[in-house]
Amino acid sequence: MTKLPKRTKSQKIGVSAADLLRSVFVEFCNVIPVPQDSDLGIDFICEIMEGEYPTGKLFNIQCKGKKEAKLEGNSITVPIKVTTLNYWLLQPNPTFLIVVDCQNKVFYWCFPQDFIHSLNKKWQKQQTVSIQVPIENCFEQDIHTLPSQMASIVSSQASAIPKNGDYLGTLTLGDAVNRAVNYGLHVLRVPFHRPFQYIGMPIADVAKVVGGQPNEVGNIIVDSEQANMMLEAEGNFINYVDVKLKNTAPWSPNRPFDSEAILGVFSINPSELELARKQTHFHTYYDHKRKLKIGVSCQYEGAPLSVGFSSKYYKA
Repeated sequence: MTKLPKRTKSQKIGVSAADLLRSVFVEFCNVIPVPQDSDLGIDFICEIMEGEYPTGKLFNIQCKGKKEAKLEGNSITVPIKVTTLNYWLLQPNPTFLIVVDCQNKVFYWCFPQDFIHSLNKKWQKQQTVSIQVPIENCFEQDIHTLPSQMASIVSSQASAIPKNGDYLGTLTLGDAVNRAVNYGLHVLRVPFHRPFQYIGMPIADVAKVVGGQPNEVGNIIVDSEQANMMLEAEGNFINYVDVKLKNTAPWSPNRPFDSEAILGVFSINPSELELARKQTHFHTYYDHKRKLKIGVSCQYEGAPLSVGFSSKYYKA
C-alpha cells in the first residue's frame, strides 16, 4: 500500500478539544480560529458578545486537549515553551490557557501572565516553564456566559474596549475579518500573521520563525501564493516589515480601498489603532500601544495593496 501520512493520537485529541471548546464559547463570543502553527501558541481570538452585539472586548485562548485530565493535587501541570510565553506577553489582549478534558467535558483555565510575574527572572533561560492550572478554575458545557473571573480579567486588561458603551460604533476584529472575506481575501497564516511581532527581534530569531534566510544585508524575504513579505534589518534587528497582498493586484493609486478590511487579513483590530491620515493611495495608522506606524497603500499603478509596519517612523 502507498505510504501515507497519518494523524497522530495527540493531533486527534487536539482537534476534538478545540472543537469542543469552540462549541461552548460561540454561545457568548465571536470565536475566530487562528490559522497558524501551534508553536506560536494562540488557537482562538475571541470577542465577548452582549446578545447580538459585539463589545470590542477581545481575548486569546491557547487550548490544550487531554483525553482525560490527570489532576495533581490542586492543579494540572502544563509545560509551555518560553518562546510561547514571550509571545503571549506581546499580545495587547489577555491570553488564557485552557485545558480541555475531552472525556468528561470539563474545562480548566488559568491566566498565565499572573503566574509568570511570580517567577524570578531566571525562567527566561529555560526552554519550558511548568504552568499550574488550578482545578478550582473550571467550567462545564452548560455555561451561557464567560466565567466571572475570566470576564473581569478581560475587562481590566483588554486593549480594545467600547467607547462610552457605544458597541455598534466600535469596529471589531470580527468585522475586519468579515470585510477581508468580502474583499475575496483570507486571514493569513504564519509567518504573515500579525507581522508587527517581528519588529525589534534579532535577525537570527526571525529567520527561524519565518523559515527564511537573511541576505547579505540581513533582510529576509518570504513568499507565498497570497503574499510577499520583506523584513528589513537595521544592525542585528528587524526594524521594518512590508507585506504585499498579491491577490489585490492590479490596483491603482487613484482607486479607493478599505484599509480596515486589509488589516483584518493580518488579524489586526482597527479599533486598537488611530487613523492619522487618509489619502486615496495611502492610509496611515498609529499603534500607540506598540509605538508603531502602520501604512496601508498602493505604491504604484498596477501594484498590489501593501501594509508596512515601522517603529522607526512612529509619529513621523
